[in-house]
Amino acid sequence: MGLFSQGFYMGRRGLKAKPLGVAQQLFRLIIFLVILVVLIVTLGHAFKNQWIFFPVKGLEATFQGVGWPFEEVWLPRPHGQKVYAWYLPGPPENLTALILHGNAGNLSDMIGRIMTYHRLRMGVMAIDYPGYGLSEGEPSLASAVESAVLAWDYLVNARRLEPRKILVHGFSLGGGVAGQLVARRPSPHPLVMDATFTSLAAVAEMSMPILGPLPKVILGESYDTQAALRDYKATFALFLHSPQDEVIPYALGRALYDSYQNGPKALVNLTGRHNDYISDQSIYERALIDGLGLVFPQVPQLDPPLVAE
Repeated sequence: MGLFSQGFYMGRRGLKAKPLGVAQQLFRLIIFLVILVVLIVTLGHAFKNQWIFFPVKGLEATFQGVGWPFEEVWLPRPHGQKVYAWYLPGPPENLTALILHGNAGNLSDMIGRIMTYHRLRMGVMAIDYPGYGLSEGEPSLASAVESAVLAWDYLVNARRLEPRKILVHGFSLGGGVAGQLVARRPSPHPLVMDATFTSLAAVAEMSMPILGPLPKVILGESYDTQAALRDYKATFALFLHSPQDEVIPYALGRALYDSYQNGPKALVNLTGRHNDYISDQSIYERALIDGLGLVFPQVPQLDPPLVAE
């Protein structure tokens, strides 16, 4: 007999099986399920950073030797460790893009986006979260946001940039980091949400529907980008997403775009999978040019504009 079909008691004749009633079997089943859920939630909380972040140490590529005004920057963290970043200054009258990468790889994977902004005569700063690339420490939901805040403060305080001239670009999980950054540094500026989501819990719920509400219980309000943008007013918000995205469902990017109601915005539907749609550099550049109102005679404008929904 199985666990839920019998009970045990010690009688005069020793160990004997006593059949359980339906109510007793149901009670045991409920207790078992409660213990299982508590165990899953406890392990989920304990290991959620390991399940979310997949850092790659070192750097696969760099701008050293290419003749660009490339600088390596080390941003000190409050506890003595440092965050590694690249900085390419641009003309002071132009924007500077702060690029926040996704949950895997490191800032080497952002070279295509860095080149795009540099081509558009913009300054660029790209950081690695703790535990990624050359950055010290361990990756976590909190330390990634801390790194973004450090980079923002560096641009404003050390480089004397006006907040309105800093464009925050978050890719994938970096979009969640960007949402938390603007909630902490709410100065109006351009915002690019690149293949990102309404919330981490929503991604988990759509990716693993069998778990039901457990992702929401485990992740709570972690990286609730939709909530973070509810009161934020960007000078312009550009949303980029591919309907073929197999990692962050397009529906979540679309929902984030629809929910943002605080100023001028545009949605650009790109093509390709999560990590390769950026391959068409010209489309990406034109989306930024039209969306941000940039005028460069060497890059033709689209008619109609690409950012038109």
